[in-house]
Amino acid sequence: MVVEALRAFLREHEVAPCRIVVAVSGGVDSTALLLACAALRDDGFAVVAAHVNHHLRGDESDADEAFVRALCARYDLALEVADGTLDPERVRARGIEAAAREVRYARLQEIRARTNAKWIVTAHQKNDQAETVLMRLLTDSGIAGLRGIHPIRDDRVLRPLLDVTRAQLEAFVREHDLTPRHDSSNDDPRFLRNRVRALLRELNATDNLANVARDARAQWPILERAIDDAERVECTARETRFLELPHETWLLAALLRRHIRRLDPDARDFDATRLAHDLDRQRRISVTKHLELVRDARGYVLRKHRHEAPPPFAFEITPNVPTHLEPLAQTLHLVHPARDGHQRFQLPRATKGVFTVRNRRGGDRFQPLGMDRPKKLKDFLIDRKIAAEVRDSIPLLLCGDEIVWVAGVEISERFKVTDPAGELYEVWLEGSR
Repeated sequence: MVVEALRAFLREHEVAPCRIVVAVSGGVDSTALLLACAALRDDGFAVVAAHVNHHLRGDESDADEAFVRALCARYDLALEVADGTLDPERVRARGIEAAAREVRYARLQEIRARTNAKWIVTAHQKNDQAETVLMRLLTDSGIAGLRGIHPIRDDRVLRPLLDVTRAQLEAFVREHDLTPRHDSSNDDPRFLRNRVRALLRELNATDNLANVARDARAQWPILERAIDDAERVECTARETRFLELPHETWLLAALLRRHIRRLDPDARDFDATRLAHDLDRQRRISVTKHLELVRDARGYVLRKHRHEAPPPFAFEITPNVPTHLEPLAQTLHLVHPARDGHQRFQLPRATKGVFTVRNRRGGDRFQPLGMDRPKKLKDFLIDRKIAAEVRDSIPLLLCGDEIVWVAGVEISERFKVTDPAGELYEVWLEGSR
C-alpha cells in the first residue's frame, strides 16, 4: 500500500523519474519511506539516502546512523551522511527543535546540490499532518496555518506520504522484518508536538484534522488574494510598517498574522484577532517575546524589540547554489561567471579561500572603495549612516578572512573589478530587508 501511495503521489504531481534524496533518520516513518523509494528504482528513479546526525543523544544518535548505514547496505542504496551539530547560540535564539530543523534542511539541500538530485523526499505522514493542524489551532495560526504540511515546497522538497497513516507505515516495515530506531526525545512531554500527539490519540481525529488541512489548502488562494489586495506595507528584516489598514477585523488580523510570522517564524502565543481589536486603544503592545506593535506619528509598525540583535550566523557559500539566510529571511546568490548585471567583483591575484556569509563580529575590518587601507567596519557603517539597530542584520560576504561585500552598501576596494575581461563574480540578495 505504501509503494502504491508513493507512486500515486508522483503521478498526481507529474514527478518524472529523476535522482531523489531521501531523508532518513532511522525511525519508522523514514525507514518505510526509504523502502518504498527503493522500489522506485524499477521506475527509473535514482535514489540517494541522506542522514543528518545532530549528535544530540550521544550513543543513541550514533546508533541511529549505524542503523541507516546497515539499511542502505542491505538494499544497495547510496548514502550521504552529514554532520548536523547545532550552534549553541542558534539553539538559545531559536529553540532546539527549530535550530535542528534549520540545520537538517540546510544539510539536505547541500546534499541535493552535491549529488545533482532534483528533489528531497521526507517522510511526513498523515498523523504528522493531523498533529500539525492541531498545534496550529492551539497557536492562532489562522487559515494559513491550518493548511498544515505542504505536499510540495518551493525549495524542491516532496512529502508524498501525507495520505498514509503511521500505523500503515509500521505494518509496512514489519513486513520487511525490520526494527527501526526509536527517538527517545519523542517521549519528552516538554515538547509541544509530543503532548499534541498524545492528545490526538485520545481524540481519534486524525482523518478529520488531515481533511481540515486539505480543505484549507484548497480555499487559501481566495483568502490570500484578499490579504494581498489589502496589504500596504514597507518591510525590512526587522520591521513591517503598515501604510494603510483594512477596516475588516478578520482581514486586519490576517495581515498582522502574516507579518508576525514573517518576523518571528516560531511565534506561538499570540492572538491576532485580539491585536486587531485593540489596535486603536494602545500605543505599544508586546506581541511575542521578540516583537512589539507600536503606534507612532506615521502610523503602526510591527518590529523586533529594539534591544534584540539577530543571532550570530555564518554559512558557507558555493557559487551558483542559492544560500538561504534563515535569520534574515533572505537568500544570497553568488554567481560565477557573472551574467545578470548585479553587484560584480573580482578576486585579487593569488587570492584563495572559501566564500562565507555572516553578520558582523567584533574587530571586523573593511576596505571601502577608494581607500588604500582597511578601517573598522563599525566606523565604516557609521560613516555610511547605517542605523545602529540594523547593523547586525547586514550580511557580509567573505572570501577567506576578507570582507568582499557589505550587502547593499559597498564592495571592497580589494575586490573591485579591474579587468572587465577577466573572471567576474556577481552577488545579490533576494528577500525582505
